[in-house]
Amino acid sequence: MRALTLLAAASLLAGCEVNLNSEGLSARELKTFKVTGQPELVLDTFDGSIELHSWDRNEIEVEIEKRAMEQTLLDEIKIDAQQQGDKIIIKVTGPTRTEHRGVTIGVNISPTARLRVAVPRLANINAVSGDGSIRAEAIDGRIMLRTSDGSVAASRLGGDVQIRSGDGSIRIDNATGKIDLETDDGSVTVEAARPSVLHLRTGDGSVRVEIDSDTTMTENWDITTSDGSVSLTLPGVFNADLDAETSDGAVRTNHPLLDSDDRDTRRDGEGRDERRERRRMLRTRLGDGGKILRIRTGDGTIRIDR
Repeated sequence: MRALTLLAAASLLAGCEVNLNSEGLSARELKTFKVTGQPELVLDTFDGSIELHSWDRNEIEVEIEKRAMEQTLLDEIKIDAQQQGDKIIIKVTGPTRTEHRGVTIGVNISPTARLRVAVPRLANINAVSGDGSIRAEAIDGRIMLRTSDGSVAASRLGGDVQIRSGDGSIRIDNATGKIDLETDDGSVTVEAARPSVLHLRTGDGSVRVEIDSDTTMTENWDITTSDGSVSLTLPGVFNADLDAETSDGAVRTNHPLLDSDDRDTRRDGEGRDERRERRRMLRTRLGDGGKILRIRTGDGTIRIDR
């Protein structure tokens, strides 16, 4: 303890900061904007998570939690907030320097700015994080969620939904409308969804999609993973032209809309190589047919069930 005290005293005399709190310093700012109709909200934070949810007020509330290891770095996190009618833009920029020059006991935490946001249920959202997770719940509109490094989780979104992650998983449930999901590295899960349009891609990860009843395709769908299995659950009544193929794996199904020739069964007189090649692809009609349901994986099994 005496040695620690002497070290702190020496550091202070040298003009350096001693921080004994491993969680660093934090500061919060709250901003509220009155809106009418369906507002448009643009969020951009250099580093930090974003959390969005709806409420029954005609206003948008944004809480910005800044965190850094020293006061000078905390002060260099800048917030630019603008309102032009029903359009609100919040941009948070980080310090020009991020190194900590003092003596720190504990974990060194990089500067971050976390956003917690409440919006009307009907709202157009464009949210971007340079490094952090994103969560969104119960919002209808044009919704764009992007993070360079982090997972994305969403529930009860509707309208035109686009989600992008440079490195992280995507999970969405009870979504409706046009759904467009893409991650360079991570799994993708879609549960209890009723999309009219579905585009889904992951560069490396498994895919699990559960389509709810009363779902109608209005455009072609595409489900793709470069490396991973695909599990698709479809309702008992569903119309599509199925085009499923794996480069290294098998296409398996027990869905009642597919007849016995389409299922994973052995045919009389069929050789092993022929059976393996047949099982790598499945092109057939579901119900009355219609739009193309395209499924691809570079390495993994495709399974289609009810």
